[in-house]
Amino acid sequence: MHLLSKRLGIGLSLGVASAFMTVGISSCSLFQSTPNTPETTTPTSATVQTVTVGVNLPLTGELGAYGKGLQDSALMARDDLKASNQLAATLKFDWQDNAGDPKKAVTVFQKQFLDQPNVYVSGFTPQTLAINSLVEAKGTPHIVWAFDAFITRDSKTNFRTWINYKIEPPIYFEFIKARKPKKVVILYANVSYGAEEINKIVVPELKALGVQDVLVEPYEVSLKDFKDLALKVKEFQPDALILNGFPFTLVSAVRALRPLGVIKDGNTIGTYDMINAGDTLGADEVEGIRVVAPTYMLRPTQKYLDWSKRFVTKFGRQPSHPDAYAYDMTIVLNDVAKRVKQPASPAQWVEAIKSTNTEGVTGPLSFDQDKDLKTPIEIGVFRKGKLVPEKE
Repeated sequence: MHLLSKRLGIGLSLGVASAFMTVGISSCSLFQSTPNTPETTTPTSATVQTVTVGVNLPLTGELGAYGKGLQDSALMARDDLKASNQLAATLKFDWQDNAGDPKKAVTVFQKQFLDQPNVYVSGFTPQTLAINSLVEAKGTPHIVWAFDAFITRDSKTNFRTWINYKIEPPIYFEFIKARKPKKVVILYANVSYGAEEINKIVVPELKALGVQDVLVEPYEVSLKDFKDLALKVKEFQPDALILNGFPFTLVSAVRALRPLGVIKDGNTIGTYDMINAGDTLGADEVEGIRVVAPTYMLRPTQKYLDWSKRFVTKFGRQPSHPDAYAYDMTIVLNDVAKRVKQPASPAQWVEAIKSTNTEGVTGPLSFDQDKDLKTPIEIGVFRKGKLVPEKE
């Protein structure tokens, strides 16, 4: 089961991370719709400067629940800052709905940039990619909600405030180095950024580590029956497995592989979404499976636990890791507002975000050389239904 649900004794988590990887997944809406109008909160301090934040996310449609989850978390942070007299500026969010449609994301962008915002936020990968070059041409700092490994490195203005596929591969390599397998199987969901991570980063490094016998099997997101794929994996007789995908595909993969004796304690590691898959799988099904997980979830601070309880009280559901990172996105924006005096150019905003150094519910908040939030991750392991650190 999910780590935090065990700690707090509350309900199951959402498979939220998967929503940022595909638009072909249906989901029920967990939040009430709200009008797409700018939301403003006045600072409690003497300052009167305004920070405008254009947000281009799915708020309705198949991915609407996930976009609304980010909205809830970001606005919770703003409310908390106001209540604690720490709000540095009037934070004016313009929440617009791209409905998970890249073409609509472009229309939303065009509307929002009639009055250029100080900071822009977009998601998820297909929608962000549709407007990425347009935002960069404006020079506006752009916070992207996408897993793609190189989407910030290859841009002058893109920032990211959560986990991603750039920082995940080193955890896989740590897992492989500790086990020194001769034969490795990689199963991954056949989406562009998953293929990029596996084929451009993971496989070449495995070869460099001396693992020459690697079976790489992409599968379609729509695949429901993993029986044939599991039999192929069993025939290969791997010493180690790397499982990539969404919560529901990982559930199917584990349930096909486990009865065949392919998954053994310590020979399998899953991507971030294995955390959420653990909410569906039984304790015996996930026992001994390793997971790439944010450190703050494996070793939660009291600050994070207190925030989680308040989140549950406010929204009636358990926060997932995107919720915590969305909350901290607002913390970052507030910190930047303390250091930028309006009017400021887009370039000044970019430089100010780069120099962020503050604290959030996920831990210290600062950006690396690629403008990704420094988000510590490590190997977790399922023990008796709970996700715990592999190394205490």
